[in-house]
Amino acid sequence: MTIDRRSFLQFCSALPFVAPRDFVTWVPGGDDRVLLVLELVGGNDGLNTVIPVDDARYAALRPRLSVVRAGAHTLDDGTALHPALARLHRGVRDGRGAVVHGVGHDTPDRSHFRSRDIWHSADPTLPRVEARTTGWLGRAADRLAAAAGAGVPSAAIGGLEVPLVLRGEHVTAPSLRRVEDFQWLSTAAGPFGATSPTRELVAGGTARDGDDVRAFAASTARAAVDLAGRLEQALGRYRPHADYPTTALARDLQLAARLCVAGFGTRVLHVAFGGFDTHARQLPTHAGLLATLDGALDAFLQDLDAHGHGDRLAVLVHSEFGRRAAENASHGTDHGAAAPVFAFGPVRGGTHGTLPDLTRLGDGDVVATTDFRSVYADLLSWLGVEPSDVLGAAFAPVGLFADR
Repeated sequence: MTIDRRSFLQFCSALPFVAPRDFVTWVPGGDDRVLLVLELVGGNDGLNTVIPVDDARYAALRPRLSVVRAGAHTLDDGTALHPALARLHRGVRDGRGAVVHGVGHDTPDRSHFRSRDIWHSADPTLPRVEARTTGWLGRAADRLAAAAGAGVPSAAIGGLEVPLVLRGEHVTAPSLRRVEDFQWLSTAAGPFGATSPTRELVAGGTARDGDDVRAFAASTARAAVDLAGRLEQALGRYRPHADYPTTALARDLQLAARLCVAGFGTRVLHVAFGGFDTHARQLPTHAGLLATLDGALDAFLQDLDAHGHGDRLAVLVHSEFGRRAAENASHGTDHGAAAPVFAFGPVRGGTHGTLPDLTRLGDGDVVATTDFRSVYADLLSWLGVEPSDVLGAAFAPVGLFADR
């Protein structure tokens, strides 16, 4: 059997995690630090997530939405977490979670697309996204791959496309929705059987004499199947050590846990969780979203801790912007600017940064007091990547970690 051009291209399109150089030789041990970025897409309402309960202006700006103060989980600086965040509050209280107030930048944009591009590229001055535009996690992955020699140090979980944040110059990140994305390529018996057309095609691939392109295609395809088999075996060693809820976010985070525990070297992960554009009837929608976040992320953190990997994993939870300080006439909130972010893992627990000043708003928005790139700088340094190499300049760290 020979491999024609169309079959080979179909094969490659189904194998996004194959790196262009030396991918066969690099399946590292996986004992390095891992960063997972969990993005709350749509613009999470920061003021009703980390609630300024001691600020009288908050209730005046939000006569209906401020009812979430009842049952909120108190922090130590006059704020409290939304009632739906009981598990994550426990993590902050116990020193395994941190809240950073007022995170954003000086030139906020209320467009979802523009704001996500800014957070993904780490460049508030970016005029537009072009083919050569890279993301801050993608640039970090480039440097991690260079340090290791080759490989696929990054992955997007749950989506159909790789987001800008993971786009690098040299590393191609996979987009994975389920563990079976690996299994169908394995040479072992799987859901399609040992004689699946692709496996048979690859295993029997040959090249005509002197046909260097066809020979390369055949050898690359066979090597990729071999790598997929080894990855499948590594993923198969995972057993859950936490009770995950039956939500899409929990499914995505459990796949992320499998990748962390399997130990084949993925260092940077991105998960998107949408639905936070709460213009109307915000109270029930937001409570449900935060409850989903609370249950899924807590199970993920418990799982990693139980596997002995809790100290090598950091999690950043952020959104592309917060919401406006005042509620609107539809019992919701509109697009805003700065908002709090969360970090979990081996962090300096508690609260960081300056509380939002609701008496000094910027065009009705919470003003940024912590540059989002300062948070990135902390995470990159902890990950072992020089922040200025990724961010293009030095930013004062927030101090989320005790070391590095």
